Amino acid sequence: MNWNYPFGTTEYFFVFLFIFLYTAYIIRTVRVARQLQTTARTLIIKLFLRSITFSLLIISLLGPSFGEAERDIKAKGKDIFLVVDLSKSMDAADVTPSRLEKVKFEINRFVQNEVANRIGIIIFSNDAFIHVPLTYDRAALELFIQSLQTDLLPTSGTNVCPAVELAFNKLVNSTDPTGRSKMIVLFTDGENNSGCSNTLYNNIRRFGIGFYAVAVGTKVGISIQQDGKPLMDKNDKLIISQLDESFLQTMANASRGTYYELNNAKNEMSKLSNDISLAEGTLVDSRTITVVSNKYYYFLGAALILILLDILITIGTFRL
Repeated sequence: MNWNYPFGTTEYFFVFLFIFLYTAYIIRTVRVARQLQTTARTLIIKLFLRSITFSLLIISLLGPSFGEAERDIKAKGKDIFLVVDLSKSMDAADVTPSRLEKVKFEINRFVQNEVANRIGIIIFSNDAFIHVPLTYDRAALELFIQSLQTDLLPTSGTNVCPAVELAFNKLVNSTDPTGRSKMIVLFTDGENNSGCSNTLYNNIRRFGIGFYAVAVGTKVGISIQQDGKPLMDKNDKLIISQLDESFLQTMANASRGTYYELNNAKNEMSKLSNDISLAEGTLVDSRTITVVSNKYYYFLGAALILILLDILITIGTFRL
């Protein structure tokens, strides 16, 4: 038998406390029996039962186990680039508290759950830049996620395709020797300046890169606030930012990817995480570990049965 926990100060304390209290109980019971000129023979049975019960409780506290089992643990990793839209339209509040703040919250939860995967972040408006290269450092990712703001880039506007192409090039040209599975996750409202080329879609399919488009916003849309005032165009008309789901669905279909929605009414981030987890990854680590199972409940169950039996046995110290 093996033990999960050593016999330490706590166990010694309970043993001495049990001996002290039970000795006092025996002395008191015998004294009462003598004064009443009776015997307390069942006291011996009680002592036997309670000693065994106490021993079983101590054993269960130490966490006993029988034998050891070996298990093979395999970690399959992926390289994932999160491509995040930082155009001014991402400040729209049709998603609470805003499109960008909702994205930041969700991708922060996402990266904390993807511990076996390398994750990088690409940001874009008119131009695209690498915000975080592929890394395992979750603390650094969390820090850079919190820094995402629509004024982080020097130009406004939305140009999705160069950002996706940048992610594609970085994944394809990765020097990782394990040939890890590669994925692109796009977060945008889809208000794109122009369509993407068929070459980009063909390359994504050809190199087997997983593409996941997360549509952030609503089709009804909302005005964009700037300095506390609604944003107007050059003709002094109110600018309404709307989700362009048609463009994003076209991207997902053309690249054999998947389309998801993220707004107040529908949040498919859990589905995204599940799909990425189910996607085939590359084996990056394999090891055999020894597993010890705590069997305390057997001894605890036996102790409870003896306690019940102890309750049913009474000690007679008087005569009628």
